[in-house]
Amino acid sequence: MKYLTFIITVPLSIFAVLFAVSNDAEVQLSLWPFENTYKTGVNVFGMGFLGLGFFLGALFVWILNQKMRFKYWKETRKTARLEKELDALNTRPTVTPSPESVPPLAQAPLLASK
Repeated sequence: MKYLTFIITVPLSIFAVLFAVSNDAEVQLSLWPFENTYKTGVNVFGMGFLGLGFFLGALFVWILNQKMRFKYWKETRKTARLEKELDALNTRPTVTPSPESVPPLAQAPLLASK
């Protein structure tokens, strides 16, 4: 997948830069409901849209990865909680039965046989 991204991104970037360098003529830009017009070079216009596309793509990737980041955050908290619990169980003193509490074998009740 990395190679495919590289194969697509590099030629498109080279094309955009060559387009911007080659086209320095001025164009007049206007947007229908507004009366203002702007004169700018085609290269500025093209590079502006290239930058806008880059930032919109980064925004979409960031939004799509939010779910994964939330799962990672939740699992990290769960892991920390379980590690604390394990440490608490490991540091708790173990209770060993004293010899007085275990009856000798001779005094232990025998099972009734049929």
